[in-house]
Amino acid sequence: MGKKIPYDQALQLGRTEHNDSIYAKENPYGFQINVNHPKIRPLYERYKEKIGERILSDIQRREFENHIFSILKRGKK
Repeated sequence: MGKKIPYDQALQLGRTEHNDSIYAKENPYGFQINVNHPKIRPLYERYKEKIGERILSDIQRREFENHIFSILKRGKK
């Protein structure tokens, strides 16, 4: 088994900042949309269902993000 750490340290390591934005925080993959946002999640799930995938590839994820950006752009006009 792995190295054990104290409970307090594990709690501190497990804390993450809550992101209320539809935009993702900087990440190593370069994704820009927060798919866990309550307004984005249903769109994300429908998109996955539409293309018949449970897990998206990086290319499919970028296509989804491009779709979201086009929706946002239309809404700002």
